[in-house]
Amino acid sequence: MKTSLHSLLAGFAIGVFYTNLPDYLHVHFGVLNPYQWVVVFGVLCLPIAFKQITDSQILKSPIVIWCFGYALVTIIWFIGSSQSEVSWQVVRWRILNIIEIFLFLALFSDREANKAARLTLVGAVLVGCVIQFYELYYPMTFSEVLGRSAGLYMNPNTAGAALVAGMLCAVTVVPVRYRSVFILLTGAGVLASSSRGSILAWFTAAVGLTIVGQARFKDMAFTAGAILFIAVVMVVPRWNDFVADLEQSGSLNRNVEERLASLVDPSGPADESSWSRKYLVAKAWEKIEERPFLGWGTGASFETDIAAHNQSLVFMQDHGILGIFILPFLLIAVVLNVKGEFRPVVLVFGCTVMVMSLFSHHLLNQVHTIVMLALATTTTSDSAFAGITPGLGFAPQIGSAS
Repeated sequence: MKTSLHSLLAGFAIGVFYTNLPDYLHVHFGVLNPYQWVVVFGVLCLPIAFKQITDSQILKSPIVIWCFGYALVTIIWFIGSSQSEVSWQVVRWRILNIIEIFLFLALFSDREANKAARLTLVGAVLVGCVIQFYELYYPMTFSEVLGRSAGLYMNPNTAGAALVAGMLCAVTVVPVRYRSVFILLTGAGVLASSSRGSILAWFTAAVGLTIVGQARFKDMAFTAGAILFIAVVMVVPRWNDFVADLEQSGSLNRNVEERLASLVDPSGPADESSWSRKYLVAKAWEKIEERPFLGWGTGASFETDIAAHNQSLVFMQDHGILGIFILPFLLIAVVLNVKGEFRPVVLVFGCTVMVMSLFSHHLLNQVHTIVMLALATTTTSDSAFAGITPGLGFAPQIGSAS
């Protein structure tokens, strides 16, 4: 009974927090604040979480050490900050993130709960892709940007990053013969977001999974060829109608065309979004150069109109040189917690998260990222699933946008 309840709560965590349901319901229907969902869920999980923490080695894990260090840096640098309401808000975000990490670590460290979460995640990713495709013909049903699908995440960049993270966590419980289909379907869902950072992250993840043996190259090539053939047979004869439908719905517009063109030819003229990001990066570097060693204090990077769309630059602006190491140390902590045959997949996870961090300054402020980090960290050889052949189906991992 205890195991069944534990698995149910783990699946519920994926179905609610990974999908961004609390944010969506709050924005569109005024249902609770997202942090209130975490509080209620935490209370429900408290008995299981407390027992799991006391019975396991979670408190000695590298990621917990990182959490204490992150909290300490946040508080010390807050003392030297402007101590504005914005800075105080960033402190609250970070403390909540740390609490969420503890909660989800305890929840997913159980073998059966880990499996239940992973299986639920397969469905969540597939549903997310379906919503992405739906929004191509019914734009702005969920998304805040015309022509770019976003689903319950509402932000296309966040949606793309979440799908990539979910794919990495879920792929190892998908039967080997279906993995290429799952990866490519996720790629199509990411493409619908027109998020260049997420597309690059998906490519990194797909190549990495192939290299470490979680996906077979011949299956990927065959599936991609079959999909391309079907697309040519079905789409090309009515290409003009297909394009006209997308233009009429608003899904094919100048913004989307510029983004797709930059993917095909990165050396071409920069679009408005690219210019904006370059400008924000330049402004962030100016602030970093003024105080390169100690930074401006916790939350300083968010006191401007828009932060730098780069997680490491945001940390450097707040914490100086120390900020360079915050995210890499987190990912190293995750990898160190994983043993044996699982480690290569978590390395792919780490590389993918680093790619995501180049395009997002909210990477560690979003609960779906925290959920994936906890799921990655708790997938170790001690919680391996019986009956899975090493190298073909072992079990791992992972882990915004503006």
